[in-house]
Amino acid sequence: MFRIEMLPAAHGDCLWIEYGTGDQVRRILIDGGPAHTYPSLRERVLHLPADQRHFDLLVITHIDADHIEGIIRLLQDAQSLNCVFDRIWFNGADQLNQVPDPAGESLGAMQGEILGLLIKEYEIRCGTSVWNRDLPDQIAYIAAEANSLPVIDLPGECRLTLLSPDHERLLELKDHWDNELDKAGFESGDLQTLKLKLANNRQLKPMGDVLGEEDTEAEELESINSWEPDDSLGSSQGEAGNDAPFGSDTSLANGSSIALLLEYPKTNPTTRFLLAGDAWASVLESSIDRLNPESTKLKLTGFKLPHHGSIANISPALMARLNCTHYLISTSGALFNHPHSRTVELLLTEHNARAKPRIHFNYLSSTTARWADPADQKSRKYLAFHPEGISLFL
Repeated sequence: MFRIEMLPAAHGDCLWIEYGTGDQVRRILIDGGPAHTYPSLRERVLHLPADQRHFDLLVITHIDADHIEGIIRLLQDAQSLNCVFDRIWFNGADQLNQVPDPAGESLGAMQGEILGLLIKEYEIRCGTSVWNRDLPDQIAYIAAEANSLPVIDLPGECRLTLLSPDHERLLELKDHWDNELDKAGFESGDLQTLKLKLANNRQLKPMGDVLGEEDTEAEELESINSWEPDDSLGSSQGEAGNDAPFGSDTSLANGSSIALLLEYPKTNPTTRFLLAGDAWASVLESSIDRLNPESTKLKLTGFKLPHHGSIANISPALMARLNCTHYLISTSGALFNHPHSRTVELLLTEHNARAKPRIHFNYLSSTTARWADPADQKSRKYLAFHPEGISLFL
């Protein structure tokens, strides 16, 4: 059994993955969406019996708000929700300071610092080490001197291969992180200030006990109305528009994104998913070439597109390396008008598998409705699915 759910996370990502056999179900959570969609993630957790809220792996792909904020809230609620995480993969200040760098400078960024604090508190509370457990050097990246891509086997026959970030992308992140803290008037590792900032941030507050005494609808509406986009590393760069060149993303945060190839079961896999976070197309292309030195196409069951279907994170060269049936795009279209129409059209024109392309959106919105027309799907031989939050069972 393998199931992947794209929870409704507005313009962000929140992927819930389950796999296993019989009554032995294992779980992976990748990202948590922005703060105001956290109630959806929390509700999904509460649907599990209290003694089954166990995750073999939690991945926070990078520090952008639409991926990290829901996890900040979840970790604050973890004890009351009875959530257990065996592994938490995230590149924070501690990891970036270990990346070989001739300058040898320290770093940090506000949301990354807050998440790092919460992970450390979780480890202390549980009495176990989970941060970047099983990763080489406890850093989620492809080392410059590595002869092969990092491969990690999870319990239950699940294999993960790290495709992004590479050494250069993390170095670039490291070089700019301190500047962002300086702008905020914050010093890396100042726990007292971190805790104060977290306590005073209404958007990142936990939701209380499992009985749900909070007015979740009012809380979510307040967060939506007060929320402003905040790219921790590159707000001045802006978002690429539909007319931008393919693969042109320059966001340092996106460049540092963790991307994974998931294979299940690890021996003779029947399911193979490319989970791309917000990674750069060029980094994915390079890693796929290392996986396939003979230039054969990477056969995939599914591909969760990077950066919510942005034109800046996909390319014809990347599509030419893939043989895929299911394409997943996580976005409501809010704020940045994702997905870009040229991205979806590229999926249709460069599709390499025998089966019809199947495009899975987790919202029916003004940016995705154009592919909901059955006549267009029939004439151009593709299928599109638009439920609010989607579960793909394979």
